[in-house]
Amino acid sequence: MNKKSEVKMMNPLLKGITRSTAMAVFLIIIVLAVIVHIATGNFFTPYNLSTLLRHVSFTIIVAFGQTLVLLTGGIDLSVASLGSICSMVGALMMTSYGINPAIAIPVASLMGLGLGAINGALISSFSLTPFIVTLATSEIFKGIVVIVTQGMPIIGVPDAAANFVNDMIGGIIPNILVIMLVIFVILTLMLKFTTFGRHIYAIGGNKTAARMVGVRVKRVELGVYALSGLLSAMAGVFTMCRLASFQSSIGENWVMPSVTAAVLGGTSMVGGSGGVGGTIIGGVMMGVISVSITLMSIDSAWETVVTGGVVLIAVLIDALRQRSQKA
Repeated sequence: MNKKSEVKMMNPLLKGITRSTAMAVFLIIIVLAVIVHIATGNFFTPYNLSTLLRHVSFTIIVAFGQTLVLLTGGIDLSVASLGSICSMVGALMMTSYGINPAIAIPVASLMGLGLGAINGALISSFSLTPFIVTLATSEIFKGIVVIVTQGMPIIGVPDAAANFVNDMIGGIIPNILVIMLVIFVILTLMLKFTTFGRHIYAIGGNKTAARMVGVRVKRVELGVYALSGLLSAMAGVFTMCRLASFQSSIGENWVMPSVTAAVLGGTSMVGGSGGVGGTIIGGVMMGVISVSITLMSIDSAWETVVTGGVVLIAVLIDALRQRSQKA
């Protein structure tokens, strides 16, 4: 095979890599992980990988919900406070009322479905801006948590709840990772093979056109924000179980990572393209950055700087992708 033939064969591959944000991010993850491992010798250890996967699973679950919202052209700024208030309710059910974790965990998670539906109803029924609505409800949820707890932790969460999240299959695979992957499979099937999933993309692509062809836009938007609320609540409740206590700080840093993970994974901030598969890659990228900074003994303050830079890069990538599609 001559050099010209090799170049022709490589061009489609290179073009696919450069057009796929998720693939480009995946390659960056591999390169960064190898560099850190060479420098420290600790990145690819079973303990570090298990810790990394457990850490990112919570953020990715939240980012799944954010991805669904972004696909419709919206945004959910209430994911952090919503997760916090639902985890508080779950903790109170188990500690103050002695409710079995097998009941308290799903009930507290379903509470997120209802709170998310409130966001969706306000946005869809009154044509309000998602940014403003979810920012407002975020402050409401946050205020309720402070009023109820006075900023104090809720301790005494049963061991059964903690074990449910903290246990590992075969001593290697964290339970929370399995839960995250199950959610991923369900959402992937929903987006690809259901009418609801197709309508999500249709609304994000062109809401007016979707309405004209019979898509029930209000119902789909309500459903998307309800699912985002459910997933945020699940992540919050699972985090509370992992800590075996409620802390008011649960979820406080979820908004930026959830958006960034989705956008780095190829989901457009104007809606209509992307998916939850890329969100996993984007979430892992955020986790790898955090772990790498720790392993390299770099001041943790730099994580905020790097995260902010990654957010800017994610936005630029999305803007360039949109520009190329219009060209």
